[in-house]
Amino acid sequence: MSSVDVRDTRGFTLVEVLVALMLTVLLGGILFQIVRGQARFTTVQSARQEVQQNARGAMEIVGSELRAVQDSGLIEATANSITFLLPRAWGVSCRPTGGTTMEVIFPTVPDTTVMFAMNGASGLLADTSAVAGTPGWGPLPAANGFGGRATVTSVAAQNPRLGAAGNVCAAIRPDSAPARVQGLLVNGSNLPAVPAGNSVYIYQVARYDVSLVRNEYWIRRSNGLPGDANQQALAGPLTSAAGLAFTYHRADGTEIVPGTDLALLRQVARIAIKVATRSRSQGRANQSDSLVTSVLLRN
Repeated sequence: MSSVDVRDTRGFTLVEVLVALMLTVLLGGILFQIVRGQARFTTVQSARQEVQQNARGAMEIVGSELRAVQDSGLIEATANSITFLLPRAWGVSCRPTGGTTMEVIFPTVPDTTVMFAMNGASGLLADTSAVAGTPGWGPLPAANGFGGRATVTSVAAQNPRLGAAGNVCAAIRPDSAPARVQGLLVNGSNLPAVPAGNSVYIYQVARYDVSLVRNEYWIRRSNGLPGDANQQALAGPLTSAAGLAFTYHRADGTEIVPGTDLALLRQVARIAIKVATRSRSQGRANQSDSLVTSVLLRN
C-alpha cells in the first residue's frame, strides 16, 4: 500500500475572524477616544490661554491709565464705565498768564505736534493755589458736558528766556540742557491764571465702557464724551455687559457710587477693576476667566 500525504488545509474559523474584528474595532475605538481627548484638551487649553491673555491685557491697559489719574481727574464713575482726565504732559507755569495763552516749561517731548491729538478732548489742569503744599487743581470740568473746562487747541515751542519780566523760566538756559526741558506756549480757551512755578498738566479725556459688537460684548476705549468719535474696541469678548466692572472707595475703605456727582468723585481714593472675558470658541471648549485689581489714585 502506498502512503497518502495528508496536508492540513484548515484556515481561520469564522469565530476567530469575528474575535479579531471585534478586537480591532475595540482598539481602534480606544485610540480614537485618546486622540479625540487630546485634541479636546488642546482646544480647551488654547481657549483658556486666550481668555487669560485677554483679561490680563485689558487689565494692564485700563489699570496703567487709571494709575496716572489725579484725585481730581474723575469725571464720571459708574459700575461699568469710567471717564477721566488722562495726563499727557506735566510742566511748570512760567508766569501767571491765562485766558487764551499760557507759558509753560515741559520736559522735552520728541515732537509736540504729535504728542497727542489736539481736539475737543484736550484740556489743561493747573495748580491754581497760592499756598505752597496745598494744591488746588482747576479749572475742574463739570460732568454732563464738561462745562467750564480749559481747552487746549495747540502747543508751540517757545524759548523760555523770551518771556516778560517775572518769568521764572527766564533763568533756564534751554541751549545748555536741550534734552531735558523746553518752553511751550499753550493756546486754548478758559486757561487759568496760574502762579509762577506751580504744576500744570495737559490731558486728554479718556473713557472706558462696554459696547455690543456683532453680538459680543467688548471693552471700548474712546477719547471724549460718550458718543464722540475715536472709539476703539479694546479687548474681548466679555462674558456679559457686566464683564467690565468698577467699584469705588474712599480713603477709609468705604464704598461709594459717584456717578457724575463731582463732590463724590473727588472723594474716590481707590478703584477696584474686574475684567471677565471668554473665549470665542463654541461648545465645551468655551472658556471664561476674570481678574481683579485695585488702583490707588494719586494725591
